[in-house]
Amino acid sequence: MRFDLISIFPKYFDALGLSLMGKAVDSGHVDIGIHDLRDWTTDRHRTVDDTPYGGGAGMVMRADVWGRAIDAVLRAEGRRVLAIPTPSGRVLTQQRVRSLIDADQIVFACGRYEGIDARVAEHYGQTDIEVFEYSIGDYVLNGGEAAALVLVEAVARLRDGFMSNPESLVEESFEGNVLEYPAYTRPPVWESLRVPEVLTGGNHAEIAIWRRQRALERTARRRPDLIPTIEPGTLSTLDREVLAAHGWVAGADSKWKRVTIRPARIDEAAALSELAATTFPDACPPEVGPEAQAEHIAQNLNERAVRQWIESDNHRVLVADIEGSLMAYTMIVLYADGEYPDDVPEKHIAPAPTYVSKCYTSADYRGSGLSGAIFEAALVDAVPHSHGTQFVLGTNRANRRARDFYRRHGFKKSGRRVFWVGDVRNEDVVMIRPISEIANA
Repeated sequence: MRFDLISIFPKYFDALGLSLMGKAVDSGHVDIGIHDLRDWTTDRHRTVDDTPYGGGAGMVMRADVWGRAIDAVLRAEGRRVLAIPTPSGRVLTQQRVRSLIDADQIVFACGRYEGIDARVAEHYGQTDIEVFEYSIGDYVLNGGEAAALVLVEAVARLRDGFMSNPESLVEESFEGNVLEYPAYTRPPVWESLRVPEVLTGGNHAEIAIWRRQRALERTARRRPDLIPTIEPGTLSTLDREVLAAHGWVAGADSKWKRVTIRPARIDEAAALSELAATTFPDACPPEVGPEAQAEHIAQNLNERAVRQWIESDNHRVLVADIEGSLMAYTMIVLYADGEYPDDVPEKHIAPAPTYVSKCYTSADYRGSGLSGAIFEAALVDAVPHSHGTQFVLGTNRANRRARDFYRRHGFKKSGRRVFWVGDVRNEDVVMIRPISEIANA
């Protein structure tokens, strides 16, 4: 690949002889030409600019001088790109950088003053030369040289053979529109700050998961504008849970939306009751028919019951609010010393359990990561209010999907219980997780 950089300050580009770029030039992976625009002037003062038509402050660089320079350095064939750094150009992204890596030649027109006569871009845009007017950010520099250096390095490093370790390109920021995870090295403790324990444990699978989670968290917090550009189908379930926990979810329509996981409000009792009534039947086994379901909903999920959950000091109710609509909820019961759930045998659990009674998600958002996000949020929310040492829950023994979900969130089987829906007897699996796992995380 050939880069030709034209400027009135050619020494600005001395930095291209340093580090990996310098090595790439020496090895022949990259070919760089640096040119002084004034070499194409025709007057004794070597003038490159003039006053703007229509008046105004500053000077404008002349089209005729730029035309002679560009024509002189352009190669005769191949894919040729004229790159013009300008605050009014399209913002440079990794995707746009990647679109340039198969160019045979990129010529940079580095303007100064009030910029380059607009006819330069217009003229070459009418030829077989690709014109790429770009900006590296929403700010103004004295000239285009710094932005030219940015694009040269961004393109060159993606070319085969430039990086000694190609894996560096896979894991860095903006690949897949996700920022890079935080990096650490020796010493293990600096200024009382420790390297995260997972990175020193040697479990590469856990390290990979941790890094992916941190990368997604960074992206959601620092560059939320990138989230809508991510294709939901490319994400794992864990990826989706991380993003949902940080405010982003894509449902059945694959459109990213903002989600807020928060405590339920009293004025939401009716809406929450409706969500509970809609989602409860989906978790029922086949033997629990419509009549038994309706009886259970009428007795236990009515608006009055939901209002009592929200008002009670012994209950914690969280909801997932997506654009003003409730799409998921959890309800946890806090048992004190000497208290146990009526339907869980005491022999299977420790005293004063924190009982995860409900975790339901609207059908439109199942598989979106929302269930995992609100479930983990509910556990974290309950920790400071808990009296015992265990989280406890029960799920139908035939519901393998639910059991797999709870296992993935750290729960283990401790026994069985009987759970009644109407007059239909159900046998559930009792699962537990130590509260300390959440408290010490």
